[in-house]
Amino acid sequence: MATEAMERPRTTMFGGIMGEALGEFLGTMVLILFGDGCVAGALLFGVGGVNDPTGASTPLWTNWMIIAFGWGLGVMLGVYVAGTLSGGHINPAVTLAFAVTGKFAWAKVLPYIIAQVIGAFVAAAILWAVYHGAFMQYEHLHHVVKDPTEATVFFTFKKAFVGNLGAFFDEFLGTALLVGLIFAIVDIRNSPPGANIAPFIIGFLVVAIGLSFGYNTGYAINPARDFGPRLLAAVVGFDSKLALPGSDNYFWIPIVGPILGGIFGGVTYEYTIHQALLSKHIEATGNVEERGATDRANPN
Repeated sequence: MATEAMERPRTTMFGGIMGEALGEFLGTMVLILFGDGCVAGALLFGVGGVNDPTGASTPLWTNWMIIAFGWGLGVMLGVYVAGTLSGGHINPAVTLAFAVTGKFAWAKVLPYIIAQVIGAFVAAAILWAVYHGAFMQYEHLHHVVKDPTEATVFFTFKKAFVGNLGAFFDEFLGTALLVGLIFAIVDIRNSPPGANIAPFIIGFLVVAIGLSFGYNTGYAINPARDFGPRLLAAVVGFDSKLALPGSDNYFWIPIVGPILGGIFGGVTYEYTIHQALLSKHIEATGNVEERGATDRANPN
């Protein structure tokens, strides 16, 4: 009778924090490849793009649905990639919210955030290479060079009628909802889904936020998602009024707004609903452990 040999690691370099950082790097890279990739498809090939330069055939909501669902799927797939290895944060706002509420070690926060930003930067560089021909054709058709539509493929803008304070609050609210509901989804005392379903539900949560609160600012709701590609755009030559620091120094809003909103959402859930569940002596669901993760893992 044949026996199955236990698979052994081919390298030990990814043990500990290095392996977890690798998970965050790859998970965030997957997020941006699908998220910014769908934006590139919608904007470069949709209304006003290379397939429809007059903007006459495709209604706005079609592009927005593509973008909203594309980002939701990107989040889902990114969490599936990184979930077991690192917890699948793929977002500095999530990492900081878990740390502030005591669910994640502060010593790991900086390596996680660095890995997330680098992952987003590398993904944006890949997309710049893959869609370079489409960018050039768009510029040829519209007689522009690195205009705001092209920049929107990589990072977010507020609408002209939205002030900086309104944009800040929009990012704050969207990320508070994202992180607060992630806490609810992964709370082992709050009828959570199974470990393999939580990323799927979180992906739909991102779709809901995009459809409900995405129009004012493009719903960054993730500092790495905005800053990494924004940095790539600056490197490849986008004007400083678009990329860094952006019009009215806008670049800080998709960083600070999501960070503060995420902390607010996480703390609000942790010290209201979660405490109420504890006071009612609600038992944990299943053979799981509570940790700072966007999935649920069986303890070893």
